[in-house]
Amino acid sequence: MQTRREPHDALTGALGAVTVLVLLYFARAESYLLFHSLAELFAIIVSACVFMVMWNSRQFVQNQYLVFLGVASLAVGTIDAAHLLTYKGMGVIPGAAPDAATQLWIAARGLQALGLVAAPSFFGKKLDMRIVTALWTFAVALTFALIFWWRIFPLCLGPNGLTSFKIGAEYVICGLFIAALLLLRGRAEHFQPSVLKMMSWSIVVTILSELSFTLYSDPYGAMNLVGHYLRILAVYLLYKAIVQSALTEPHEVLFRELAETNRVLSEREARIRREAELSETLGTIDAAVSSTLDLDEILRRALVGAAEAVHADSAAISLREGEGWRVAHAYHLPADFVGSLFDTVSGRHLFLAAESRSPLMVHDAIADPRVDTGFATRLGITGLLTVPLMNGGRVFGILTFHVRNTERHFRDTDREFARRLSVSLALAFDNARLYSAQREIADTLQGAMLTFPESLPGVAFGHAYRSADELALSGGDFYDAFELGEGRIAVVLGDVAGKGIAAAAASSIVRTTLHAFSTPGAPPSAVLASANEALVRLLPEGVFATAAYAIITTDTGVVDMCSAGHPDPFVCTSSGCIRHDALRNRPLGIWPDATFEQFRITLGRGESMVMFSDGLPDARRGKEFFGEDRVHTLLDTMRDTGPQLIVDSLMDEVTKFSGDQHTDDIAIVAVTLLPPA
Repeated sequence: MQTRREPHDALTGALGAVTVLVLLYFARAESYLLFHSLAELFAIIVSACVFMVMWNSRQFVQNQYLVFLGVASLAVGTIDAAHLLTYKGMGVIPGAAPDAATQLWIAARGLQALGLVAAPSFFGKKLDMRIVTALWTFAVALTFALIFWWRIFPLCLGPNGLTSFKIGAEYVICGLFIAALLLLRGRAEHFQPSVLKMMSWSIVVTILSELSFTLYSDPYGAMNLVGHYLRILAVYLLYKAIVQSALTEPHEVLFRELAETNRVLSEREARIRREAELSETLGTIDAAVSSTLDLDEILRRALVGAAEAVHADSAAISLREGEGWRVAHAYHLPADFVGSLFDTVSGRHLFLAAESRSPLMVHDAIADPRVDTGFATRLGITGLLTVPLMNGGRVFGILTFHVRNTERHFRDTDREFARRLSVSLALAFDNARLYSAQREIADTLQGAMLTFPESLPGVAFGHAYRSADELALSGGDFYDAFELGEGRIAVVLGDVAGKGIAAAAASSIVRTTLHAFSTPGAPPSAVLASANEALVRLLPEGVFATAAYAIITTDTGVVDMCSAGHPDPFVCTSSGCIRHDALRNRPLGIWPDATFEQFRITLGRGESMVMFSDGLPDARRGKEFFGEDRVHTLLDTMRDTGPQLIVDSLMDEVTKFSGDQHTDDIAIVAVTLLPPA
């Protein structure tokens, strides 16, 4: 389509051109050097613009004439720049011969004419840009060598003015331009009319400009002025033909050949966009289903996201039940549709998809024998797409999309999306099943390790636990409390190195072993020593445990305690809380001959002892640790409260401090000596 230009736009352009020419005239009256510099600079800038536009468009432009001229424009513009810098009065290049500027002018015009003559021969061919660039670079380098280095370029400006070589060269160049014009017109079918017209006029005006430069004898005369004006007009027309047209009318210049196959390319582009859209949507669905490990929620999120992605009017997920398929989730379908059970007749499409284990796409659901007519009529659907959902090689579900418009159909891109979605859901289901299994193990271990008696005579307890492994919900920390008889209560808190289920399993071993050696009359040091000898054999290589084992005599408040590398306990009285400097012995499970020393604490009625694993002081916020000072400060404020409130306050505070940065399990136990009943 030809772009229409408003009359006032043409008038504005004409007024702008007249204004430029008038300003150049006054610049010439003031300083010829200024006038010459402005005129040449305009041509140089246009040459650079032509090169940049065509170079950056070379992958799309099939008109190799324009591409070749784009590279040629940079070469000619480079020589024109040298002509400007060596012109008399500029003084930029010292040592240049007085004739250098004129020689460069002739060389530039000659290369420009040769480029226009050669360009038509590249129609229908694919340019090797490395060769083209190398040839023009060689031409520029050879020109500079002939003029500046070897100084053997023919004399163009002598004592008496222009030489016969210069004038003759101008006529030869004009002849080349005429030949270029004829060759251009002979290939008119390769150009848009407006581009052809402006290219032709640019060459004609260039010829007139060259003739003007052969006729002047006075650089300040009228013919010289006319020559420069014509040159400015010629480069302006070149700008209009290539640069402006290429930027504002790309469908007419740069992509004319592509427009002939526009329909095919548009369809391909639409397909690529659709595939990109579906890929992005698949990533969104993956993120949505991966953010939960609930199987039912995974199906619901996948159904909604996928139905919107393929622009389905409705959709459903059916799960295998006996010999049929029961609808588990529905999208834009009647509420009573959920729970419907389909057999081999009513759910024919479901069984076919399950048997083929691949997506099934139907464009005419009423007439297609693969779909039950009654089913299609009841839902009012015209087309459907089914996706079998598989796990462990078994089809456990069918995802079905429906359309209700005869003019709309599912496409191959939708089927490929559905296939990829089924793979993604299979992975999500595997993760969810793994989580379910781990959760079951974790619940069992947690029940074994973190059970605590509701009450024991003479004392009150508080306890809390947080795992670093949010998936397993269990870890290496454990605690326990039990009666030893004769008014004695044993309290144990330990920590096995590691996280997750493996650490939890080792914790169960340590907890059971300590309980087994807790015989009546055995002091804490003896219990830990006996347990250590057994744990050296029982624990996996490289696994060890720390533990604090206390025996509380409820009648006297005496607490005999032994620490196997565990953090020191805190004792809270009415006057404040202090950290008891425990005798830390070696951890359990490493050295079979380790010995253990115990220490004693005395609790008054209503006073509390607080034990915790190292996950509490070692909790982090960035590089900052929670630390025992924070533990001490908080306990001081809570010393007169009950043991469970003490524990809960500590856990709440460390959770707020560390946020989601769980680096270790945390176990806390507080025990308060009660007044006599």
